[in-house]
Amino acid sequence: MMGKIDEVLKQEALNAEAAESSADLDTPLPAGTKVTRGSSRSRNLQVRFRDDEYEDLLAYANEQGLPVSTVVRALVLKSISPADDLKSALDRLETDLAALRRKALSP
Repeated sequence: MMGKIDEVLKQEALNAEAAESSADLDTPLPAGTKVTRGSSRSRNLQVRFRDDEYEDLLAYANEQGLPVSTVVRALVLKSISPADDLKSALDRLETDLAALRRKALSP
């Protein structure tokens, strides 16, 4: 069962891919358009994984239909969000249970 944030992230990824695939690169940008790289996020974090961990992460990202970096960012942000409400606690429990299930069922 996907949470609301997961649904939004998946839809945004699909929208971005659709827009990118249909974009005409020769079309000039509208006047006043400011071209930037990335978003307002200004910090980059390098995380190292063993090959098997990365493959599991990549498989999970593919299941979600999202880039690996988006999945990692969402998981980290979900992990550090306040846990004082029932919805956040249930979302965390669901994520942890899914991870346990994947680990238990993997060959």
